[in-house]
Amino acid sequence: MKALQEEEYFEIPMTSLIDIVFLLLIFFLVATNFTRRETDHSVVLPESESGVATTNAPERLVINIREEGTLVVNGSVMSEPDLRNLVTEFTQARPGRPAVIRADARVPYRAVMRVFGIVRGAGVTSIQLPVLEPGSQS
Repeated sequence: MKALQEEEYFEIPMTSLIDIVFLLLIFFLVATNFTRRETDHSVVLPESESGVATTNAPERLVINIREEGTLVVNGSVMSEPDLRNLVTEFTQARPGRPAVIRADARVPYRAVMRVFGIVRGAGVTSIQLPVLEPGSQS
C-alpha cells in the first residue's frame, strides 16, 4: 500500500481582501458626508401627494431655505447677492446642471419665488422643488 499522501494547504491571502474592504468603507463614508453637507436637516419639507423624485446628480446646486428665510448652501449662510453670484458661477462652470431649492414648509411663498427668480435669472434651466409624501418623515 501507498503511504499517506501529504495534504496540500491552500490559504487565501486575506491582507489584500481586508485592504480593499477598508478602502470601500472609507469611500462610502466620504461619499455619504458630501451628500449630507448639501442638505440642511433643519429644513422640514412640505408634503404633497404628487411629485417627481429628484435626481441625485453629482454636480447639482442645493439651496436650502430655512423657516426664518435664511439661505444656506453647503452649510454656509448666504445673502441674496452672494447667492446670485454663486449661482451665476455655478451655471457658467456647469451648464445644464440642475438646481434644487429645498424650502421649509413654513417659509412664505414669496421667499421661495424670490430664490426661484435668482436661480432662473442666472440661467439655470432645470430647477427641482423636493417635497415629502404624506405621512413620511424627512
